[in-house]
Amino acid sequence: MNPHRGLIHHLIIRVTNARKSAGFYEPVFTYLGYELAGSSFDENYGYQDWKRWDLDTPHEISICQADLKFADQKHVRGAVGHHDHLAFCAESREDVDRFYAEVLIPLEQGNLATIEDPPCDCPEYGEGYYATFFHDPDGLKYEFVINPNHLHKKDQRKSKVSES
Repeated sequence: MNPHRGLIHHLIIRVTNARKSAGFYEPVFTYLGYELAGSSFDENYGYQDWKRWDLDTPHEISICQADLKFADQKHVRGAVGHHDHLAFCAESREDVDRFYAEVLIPLEQGNLATIEDPPCDCPEYGEGYYATFFHDPDGLKYEFVINPNHLHKKDQRKSKVSES
C-alpha cells in the first residue's frame, strides 16, 4: 500500500484579505517547512500556495481570499463548513517553544495573530501533550503540538494486532 494514501493532498483556507493574511501565514508556513509556490494579489482577489516538496507526495496549503459577496461574514467556530482548528506537528517541546518565540510573539506584536495559550502541557489530551494555540487575523484557530503519547499508542496497537 502507498504510505501516502489517505493523507491530505491540499487544503484551501479562505481569508478575508489574502494580502493581510499573508503577513501571518508566511512566517508560520516557512517555519513549518513549506515553500511559497505561487501568489497573486489584486484588488478583488488574492491567494498564496504553499507546498512541502520534501514529502514525495503533493502536499499543499493555499490561502485564498473569500468571495467579496461573503466578506462581511466572519468565521464562526463550530459552524457547519468551518474548521474548529488545525493542528501542526512539532518535532519536540523545544520546537514548540522556538515557534512560539520566533514566530508567534512577533506576529502578535505586529497585530497579525492572537495567542490563545503559550506553550503548555495539556494532560487532558494525553501524557506528554505539549502545545501552543493561536489564531490568524480572521480568528481561525491553530495549534503547534508535540504528542509523544501517539507513538506509545501506536506501539500498543501493534502489540494487540500481532497478538491476534
